[in-house]
Amino acid sequence: MDFIATARRQMLAGQMSDARERLVASFEGLRDDQMAQPGVCGDWSVRDLLAHLAAWDRATTEAFRLMLKGERPRLLDLEDDEIQEFNVEHHSQTLNSSPEEVRAELDVSREEMVGVLKDIDNAALFVPAPGDEHADLSIASCLSVQVAHDEEHAEMIEDWRERLAID
Repeated sequence: MDFIATARRQMLAGQMSDARERLVASFEGLRDDQMAQPGVCGDWSVRDLLAHLAAWDRATTEAFRLMLKGERPRLLDLEDDEIQEFNVEHHSQTLNSSPEEVRAELDVSREEMVGVLKDIDNAALFVPAPGDEHADLSIASCLSVQVAHDEEHAEMIEDWRERLAID
């Protein structure tokens, strides 16, 4: 079991790294004015999307800490409207952040998550969250959501750059 869990852990780490590399590549070379230009996702800019991802990394890292203490984080039970409220709230909090500040927060928030993950063993990574008997919401499955989230927003930025012919 430990060999399989270790292999799954390594695969997940690779997916996280690949997704984040794709995300970073998607906005690489953009000027600050381009980073702040709305229209990437609705009226959100690249800067807004990066701040959004950093906020979710922070919230997810806190959820992991609670899960590791045997507590069920509220994050696991958010309804669609509550997710939207989270997004709106965090968007409004970062409206005055510069692209440089947002890029730094994106890095720091992910580094913090990776730091928490390095300190946990395989059993803790794959164990079902408190109140979840089927491991649908293990830390590992939450990480898969983070991977998909990075990829989703990288694709949005790539598509936006293509639409506007931004190299």
